[in-house]
Amino acid sequence: MVSRSEPDQGIYLIEGDEPPEEVISLACGLEEGAFRFYRTLSSQSKDGEVESLFERLSQAEIQHKEKLWGKYKTLTGGRVTRKAFESDIKAKTMEGGKTADQVLGEYPDWIQDPREALQLAMSLETDALDLYLRMAVKSRKEETKAVFYTLANDEKTHLRSLGNLMRAKLVAGR
Repeated sequence: MVSRSEPDQGIYLIEGDEPPEEVISLACGLEEGAFRFYRTLSSQSKDGEVESLFERLSQAEIQHKEKLWGKYKTLTGGRVTRKAFESDIKAKTMEGGKTADQVLGEYPDWIQDPREALQLAMSLETDALDLYLRMAVKSRKEETKAVFYTLANDEKTHLRSLGNLMRAKLVAGR
């Protein structure tokens, strides 16, 4: 299979007592990493349906960042500018701890085959869902838990979209 996640992969990113503002900043960096991954897959795909799905997923990552910025702005009472918020984002990796370039470098041939590209994306979305759920459980603050559960639900939606296209490709035999 594509991704071999470790049981504690990514969980090192939090201690459990972080305020929601800090977690939102972390999540924004993770979403930026996923955006870059999907944008690259979209630009390199040779299959129109797969390209379109990856483009939609890259746009969804932008929407997630917008939602996170809105939540951050609310929590901070609007005291922080968007520029300051974005400059505070620490990581631009994906939930598995690697950048989009690192993942794509490990699986260069997968991009060319639509089913393999979908499998790679599904594997990474599963890692993201798992990480956000584990972070929610580890968090001791209810507002922080809520942020992670919202992100986990977004990942479920991505997985559903990827699974639907994968199923269609398998049925069609292409």
